[in-house]
Amino acid sequence: MRGTVKKAGVALAAGALVVSLAGCATQTAPVSDPAKGDNTLLAYTGANSADEQTFEKVSFGSYPQSGTTPEAISWLKLAEQDGKTLLISEYVLDAVPYSDLDVGYGWSTTSPRPTTDVNWADSSMRAWLNDEFLKTAFTADEQGAIATVTNENPKSNVPHTAANGADASIHDAGTTDDAVFLLSVAEAKQYFSNDAARLAHPTEYALSQGVYTGTSSAADQPEGAAVWWLRSNGYYGGYESVVTDDGYVHGAGYRVNGELHDGFEDHGAEASALGGNVGVRPCIWVETSALS
Repeated sequence: MRGTVKKAGVALAAGALVVSLAGCATQTAPVSDPAKGDNTLLAYTGANSADEQTFEKVSFGSYPQSGTTPEAISWLKLAEQDGKTLLISEYVLDAVPYSDLDVGYGWSTTSPRPTTDVNWADSSMRAWLNDEFLKTAFTADEQGAIATVTNENPKSNVPHTAANGADASIHDAGTTDDAVFLLSVAEAKQYFSNDAARLAHPTEYALSQGVYTGTSSAADQPEGAAVWWLRSNGYYGGYESVVTDDGYVHGAGYRVNGELHDGFEDHGAEASALGGNVGVRPCIWVETSALS
């Protein structure tokens, strides 16, 4: 993810937010090949080795967690630049479909694969995050401290042929201006050094919303870790990439309107409505001074 930071709808031409695969650089870096699902990124200076990774945590905003009453949201610091900090929620906060478009059945039902692509720009997920979630989770002052960034959104599911292999434009799903967003596939791999670091557990509220949980998480977390959405297209039309319950970046993805169930009684998603099983870990760029 790279972008031009905006505050109150006005672009900050000077010191625009630029991120680099090489680390915390402030100079403009070229965009990596979007056909490979790459993007320009900024690594957080507090990141650890691939063997172990910890993050600084901050509280900002509020959202239902142990019940229906809003509580302070815990965030992980992923990056810092130009007086702003990139945050991702520590926990999976809710269970929401990526799109409300009906593209077919879930993974437990035999059906033709959907052919309709749903890009981040047109997703109901993006609309929900930048409207209902934004207004619910943050006060007016907190919203004023959140920067709007221009995200690049490469497509990862366009077939390569001799005719189009060199044309990067066919892999471009356009840019979006987002106050709240999800990580891309490339960002999920860059900011987190391994599967264990990406693994995230749901709040009780997310569980009540029917989020899918697995059995591969730590023994002291009996409810299991949750699957959570990324904003990148999946391999097939109608699929979006996810991070699975064991922290794996699943580029092929799940269907945009969620999965029905997988037949395992201890995974907690069987009673949820279609689309209610995949979790959400929102991301924001926020003024660092607002976090102190």
